Amino acid sequence: MEIVYKGRHYVVAKGRRERQISRAKVKQLTGEFYRIDYFSLKNRYDAIASDGAMTKTSILAGGRKKEIVNCHPSRAPEDLYQLEKMIDEISQSKHRVRNRSGQPVLKS
Repeated sequence: MEIVYKGRHYVVAKGRRERQISRAKVKQLTGEFYRIDYFSLKNRYDAIASDGAMTKTSILAGGRKKEIVNCHPSRAPEDLYQLEKMIDEISQSKHRVRNRSGQPVLKS
């Protein structure tokens, strides 16, 4: 299975990157999508302040597809932020994402 990363702005790695992950990690992520009831969340969470990052997450499971756009910082549920963090950790994307000053956006 794979995770797809698409870097556009203010990131070290621009463009599409794919990373293979184990079935165990897929099961872990899928479980988290279902635990937070991802399919019932809004499709978009707009920023409450300007000039933040934007994260898109999506899943195709059981014949259903869902994508959520989260414009940081937003009033998205904390569970969505935790899911995004889990995806970042499993995909090891920390080294790709930087802010305008070049500092890592995602901290350990």
